[in-house]
Amino acid sequence: MLSQERHNFIRAELALKGRVVSLDIAQRFGVSEDTARRDLRELAKGGDCRRVYGGAVAPRAGSVGERNNHLRDEKLRLAQCAAQLIRSGQTLFIDSGSTNIAIAHAIAGDLELTVATNSLGVAVALADHARVKLVMLGGAYNRELGICSGEDTLSSIGKIYADVLFLGSCGVDSVHGATAFDSAEAEVKRAMAKNCAQIVVAATSEKLATAASFHVVGPKLIHHLVVNRPVKASVLSPFKKHGMTIHLA
Repeated sequence: MLSQERHNFIRAELALKGRVVSLDIAQRFGVSEDTARRDLRELAKGGDCRRVYGGAVAPRAGSVGERNNHLRDEKLRLAQCAAQLIRSGQTLFIDSGSTNIAIAHAIAGDLELTVATNSLGVAVALADHARVKLVMLGGAYNRELGICSGEDTLSSIGKIYADVLFLGSCGVDSVHGATAFDSAEAEVKRAMAKNCAQIVVAATSEKLATAASFHVVGPKLIHHLVVNRPVKASVLSPFKKHGMTIHLA
């Protein structure tokens, strides 16, 4: 009965906040962190959450369209703030993720840019931008993720050097940096990160201080972190120690 009470609490927190922390569950119910982690493993097996470093996050929405609508207002604010970092004449990598699609939509119409992307959503967002030279990074298309990946995608990335990478992240942590849930997606992100001068991560609050299964880049390689207000100073201070510039949307 007590485990069911904890499970119900976890589901409610995931629905409200998008994430839960193992330590918070343990302290709230007076149980060990091992018990809290066991609860999360059980819920993850049933598809109620996805395990991350230190806790769990809400499961991925079913379709690309549903993911775009998840935390829509928060992502729009992030996108408007992140787009202010773009300068005319730059070459950009914009990889996968619903926040990155929002950033593509937010790019000012008077900017002349070259944008390389493996994301169909980003490409559609920029298809009618008269001053953007759009480069599609081809490869095998993954309908669930809305991206191209694989050897052809990696080969295309290797021929481009970008001024800025807008890096989509399933989790961003001051210890583990940016991470992803899918190995092929993470491989593409790492290739882009290797071929760029600066990395920008725009992250919704549910992704802060979490880490997914596959490493992308360490925290010292992230130059700009864009997050929504309000966020506790205690959450941001570990990121600042790595030299990141924090932008509050």
